Amino acid sequence: MKRGHLIAGFVGMVVCAIMIQGAAAGTLERSIEPADHSTFRVTLTIPGDTVAGITEILPDGMEILQVSLPPHQYHVNGTTLSLAVIGEREITYLVRGSGDPTGSIRGTWTDYLSGEVGSVAEHGDEMRGPELPPAVPLASGTPKASPSLLLSGTAFAIACVVMVRARRRDE
Repeated sequence: MKRGHLIAGFVGMVVCAIMIQGAAAGTLERSIEPADHSTFRVTLTIPGDTVAGITEILPDGMEILQVSLPPHQYHVNGTTLSLAVIGEREITYLVRGSGDPTGSIRGTWTDYLSGEVGSVAEHGDEMRGPELPPAVPLASGTPKASPSLLLSGTAFAIACVVMVRARRRDE
């Protein structure tokens, strides 16, 4: 086997691995279901192995009763819940209040590995909800290119190299 074929195969495998990892990443979602009279279970579904900070802001009159994380990984300040996420796939917490909190809880997340910041989406909501300030201020500087743009560019470049090599071989 020629060295060019070997290199092209290796690069192809690396690109596929990167693309699969990127496709596995998703958005952080929140779902809310009734647990008992005036008590609701809020579930945050977190993509992949994430190291992130999440801030949830509940409406006035809501009380946070219980969080599924160890006590050193969350902080409650009135109606604000701050969470330190290290590799969890799902976090639940119980809230009690007079009304249904669906649609009224606002949240933001910051992924400390990728530097991405976003709003917590309601389960099944295609939009990410109202934009809020990030949970942690970002340092000013040059904006980063999005990973999907980098992956698309890399895949396009590799496809071009493979096509050129195939044409040269056919000549």
